[in-house]
Amino acid sequence: MTSRWAAISVAVLAGLGCAAQAQDKPVNNGTDPTKLTTILQPTYEYLDLVGGFESGVLRLNYTQPFGAKSDYSLRLRVPVQMNDVRGNSGHDLGDASLMLTHVFGLTRTHGWVFQGEAVFDTAARPELGTGKNVLKGTLIYARFLPTGAIFAPAVVQSNSVSGQARRADVNTTTFDFYYVPKLADPRNLITVDPAVNFDWENDKEFLSLAVTFGRVTGPALGGVGIVTVKPSLFAGGDRPADWGIEIGYKVLGF
Repeated sequence: MTSRWAAISVAVLAGLGCAAQAQDKPVNNGTDPTKLTTILQPTYEYLDLVGGFESGVLRLNYTQPFGAKSDYSLRLRVPVQMNDVRGNSGHDLGDASLMLTHVFGLTRTHGWVFQGEAVFDTAARPELGTGKNVLKGTLIYARFLPTGAIFAPAVVQSNSVSGQARRADVNTTTFDFYYVPKLADPRNLITVDPAVNFDWENDKEFLSLAVTFGRVTGPALGGVGIVTVKPSLFAGGDRPADWGIEIGYKVLGF
């Protein structure tokens, strides 16, 4: 009898240990730029533009990692948007893009991420795109802090390479200072994203700040579902907008 109860006790303790390990297992909430995974993500962003105008864009994103170590990924983005600066508030196709991401130099304390993106002149109306085919390069240095937070500053350079001759060329630089605090509950997420933006072609510059709040909702489509809300603010005399807000839902790792 004693040996029977001992066996049951061992089984119960083992089960509790497995449950605790499952509960403590880190949740990939999509905030670490060095963790590439399959992502399906629709978002909608509203911007209150300067001059009393407004814009809205539904972005449909699909990301697929590949490579022996899954250290590469491709992301396809198709925007459906509106911009009423010309009096047309209807939604239509914007400039679609394809982005290649590569993670390298990854250690326990830091990692590097390079992103090369091609943005195509596919907008259905002039106000919905740049009128140019644009190449965008991004270099991210992700630092994993002892507190569990992530600091990942980045520099983004965009230049037009072809397109409509009557439209202005694209030459912009953004310095981004991405920060992810460590939260007690990994199902919650916050990212803080201040940036300094330079438009060299039009001699303009402005500041921006976006803060993302998210929550892991649970299993979805064989992966993990996350809802996000991202308010944003803009400052400076050359700012394109006063404020904005984006809502989104994404499924990771399906």
